[in-house]
Amino acid sequence: MSQFFKSISIALHNIRANPLHTFLSTLGIIIGVAAMVGILALGDGLEQTGREQIANTTSLNFITVNSKRVKVVDDIRIQIKDRPVFTIEKVKELRSLVQDKALLEYTGTRATEITYKDSVSGIYLQGTMELGLLFLSDSLAFGRYISEEDVINSAKVVVLSSEIAEKLSPSSQELVDKMVEIEGVEFRIAGILKGSSQSTQKVFIPTSVYTKLSEQYPNIILKARKAEQIPEIENEITEWLDGNFKETSNAFIISTNRARVEQFSQGILLFKLIMGAITGISVLVGGIGVMNVLLISVTERTKEIGIRKATGAKKKDIVLQFMAESVTISFVGCIMGWIVGIVGIFIFVPIVNSFTEIGEFRAAIGTGTVLSILVIALFVGIVFGTYPAWRAAQLTPVDAIRHE
Repeated sequence: MSQFFKSISIALHNIRANPLHTFLSTLGIIIGVAAMVGILALGDGLEQTGREQIANTTSLNFITVNSKRVKVVDDIRIQIKDRPVFTIEKVKELRSLVQDKALLEYTGTRATEITYKDSVSGIYLQGTMELGLLFLSDSLAFGRYISEEDVINSAKVVVLSSEIAEKLSPSSQELVDKMVEIEGVEFRIAGILKGSSQSTQKVFIPTSVYTKLSEQYPNIILKARKAEQIPEIENEITEWLDGNFKETSNAFIISTNRARVEQFSQGILLFKLIMGAITGISVLVGGIGVMNVLLISVTERTKEIGIRKATGAKKKDIVLQFMAESVTISFVGCIMGWIVGIVGIFIFVPIVNSFTEIGEFRAAIGTGTVLSILVIALFVGIVFGTYPAWRAAQLTPVDAIRHE
């Protein structure tokens, strides 16, 4: 270990003794690493921004389970008439199974109309097991939510969105407990929601009533408490389907939106790999520069090498000295390149944001970027320092001392 630190000390001394040589030899590494840091940081920032934008426009934590509507036979799409259907009891069973990891709703939506006295309005009729479970952002303005008891008893009750309530009556509060008609069936208004983009033009009724009123099949929708639990929840749903629908378990589709994120991330990764490979060429050129400088150094210090070998230095000591010098030069170049890259990012990003209107763009310096710099420094130092170190170690003491 002491020999290692001694070699590092000698390497630092030689670097300080020839600052211009050192700077010129590391210039290629500085440029290459700066470009690589910039590309990786911009790629990480682009991925982070993209993930946030997808998350803001897509329900990434949601899982949908429904039965297949069509089957393909000889490349012909045929509608499935006898699709397997979930009963309320089975849905409750699944909800109990995943309740620690996800909220569950059994729901369906279709367009129809609602009538109150002489007022008629187009609506999206939605079945729900217990309103408020997945629609907590829709605060209640008046009345109450649909309850589990309403679902069990198939109660003819309805909860209106604020927009529909305003269309039916100037005073929304007075609508509570009033009767409305949907497709010839009378419903009592149980509650009215506050304004929300989620519930615009929607009217909610118990799922048990929805399945009788509508020919469409409701879907099971789950909202994972944590996005990272989605694969585990999917596995539990698959096992539950296999256990409860043995002959028709493959008739169900489990879908999530996380595939969009994965595809986006793979695209960004490919971009970073390609651009990293291109900028890596500059680093290789810098490595060749380091090797050339070390070869010149071997020639200039031939007599010094001979004296060291004559006084007891072994081949491995000479190799270690030049390898340490190579790695040190590469490391200094990488650090300087990293600093230049960071400064460049802080200058570049505000300029991009000032000329674009796609939202705030930012760069992100990840742990992987920092680690990659250390790996590059070691790689360049070891690979391009090997030949000069080997050449120095092959010199014989007598020939080296006689060298002019």
